[in-house]
Amino acid sequence: MLFRKFLVNPFVFSEIEMRNRLLKVLLPTSLLLAVFPVFAAQQAGKAPPEAAISCIQNVIDERDTSLANMAAGWSSSVKEALEARRDAEKASWEVADYKGRRVAQRKAWGDYDKVLRAANKTKTKERVQAWKKFDNDRQQCEVYSPEMVTGSTVDKNI
Repeated sequence: MLFRKFLVNPFVFSEIEMRNRLLKVLLPTSLLLAVFPVFAAQQAGKAPPEAAISCIQNVIDERDTSLANMAAGWSSSVKEALEARRDAEKASWEVADYKGRRVAQRKAWGDYDKVLRAANKTKTKERVQAWKKFDNDRQQCEVYSPEMVTGSTVDKNI
């Protein structure tokens, strides 16, 4: 009878196999998900000492102050570059001949590009340095939170 069923529908065994494989994956996963809150509750009861809290607060303050200064420096560099480009482009339209005007416009955009690249390079370098210093200082404080690690990827958008 089983053989006849296989001849009629050859996918019967593959469905059973699929079910067994799915159970092999879902059962351990559900077990882990059921046990995970227990581990989390055990870890949550452990508060860091007061010295570690003040240490990490100071380290966070240093990191974010450094990042804010980096953003302010980048912003002022780009603002000055934009203003210089604006003035150079406006002045280029006072050049009478076409070729001279094109040279002046290319120079305005080229100068802007150089300043923008340098500002972005400096910004990236300072951001990476701030996060490396933070990571090193955080380890000295002997505290940890996963958000401290993922925060550096969020700050790549600054």
